[in-house]
Amino acid sequence: MAFANTPDGAPLSAGTTGQRGLDLGMLSYGSNPRTPNVQVRHLRDRFIVVTKFGLSIQDPTLHFARASVLASLAVPDAGHVLWLDGVRLGTVPQMIQGQIRIGPVSSHRLEIEVPTSLTEKNAQLHNAIVFQVIPN
Repeated sequence: MAFANTPDGAPLSAGTTGQRGLDLGMLSYGSNPRTPNVQVRHLRDRFIVVTKFGLSIQDPTLHFARASVLASLAVPDAGHVLWLDGVRLGTVPQMIQGQIRIGPVSSHRLEIEVPTSLTEKNAQLHNAIVFQVIPN
């Protein structure tokens, strides 16, 4: 499985380990995002960062046509709430999609809630989404 570009999604960046990730840029409650295809919704007590991204699931053995995708957070996060395709993420894997086609890029929606009560230092997101792919 790999991240893939989508026309309406945040740009991808390469990490130091060669893995790709979403580049959401610098965001704050009081300013608009400068990164293409990243939106911020302002609410009274929080702001919500929204973007889309693509996933590409491949089966080099060609034994499977579909797979289930589960996702979880790498570590607990008391400050932020992350949603993937409407599913709230925690440290226990949650079913994101039960019958995704292997091969084509699938589009997914990420939402990150950031409370306004967090300080600038505590508002930084230092977490990862862990994906599990189960062929079916």
